[in-house]
Amino acid sequence: MIYALRTLVGQEKNVARLLARNVRSSDIEVNSILVPDNLRGYILVETSSKIDMQDPAFKVPNLRGSVEGEITFEEIKSFLNPEPIIASVKKGSIVELVSGPFKGERAKVVRIDESKEEVVLELIEAAIPIPVTVKGDQIRLIQKEAD
Repeated sequence: MIYALRTLVGQEKNVARLLARNVRSSDIEVNSILVPDNLRGYILVETSSKIDMQDPAFKVPNLRGSVEGEITFEEIKSFLNPEPIIASVKKGSIVELVSGPFKGERAKVVRIDESKEEVVLELIEAAIPIPVTVKGDQIRLIQKEAD
């Protein structure tokens, strides 16, 4: 059985780490804990019994509760092998940088190097167009292709 637990956004990994430590020291049988990158504010827990949020092992800071009902394997299959962002980005697409020195800036894709998983961008709001090379996980797609 797979259950979704609500967490404070941005604290998913910390909650999973604390929960794993608490579960190891208790008699609760938890098979796995999944922290999907693209599912913010939730962690997924696989267990053979129903989760009791009153159990002391589940008293973890930033854990907000559980979502009612079970989750099927088909619903979480996409989180196990997520599609890389490079696959959906094309030349001319508009992206936003989500990390690094240009965080929050919008840019146009000039070239894609799939073997290195890098993207060469041109910042839109820059006075002089300077090519910037970033990793594929540092961008977020805003518009598929510029018209």
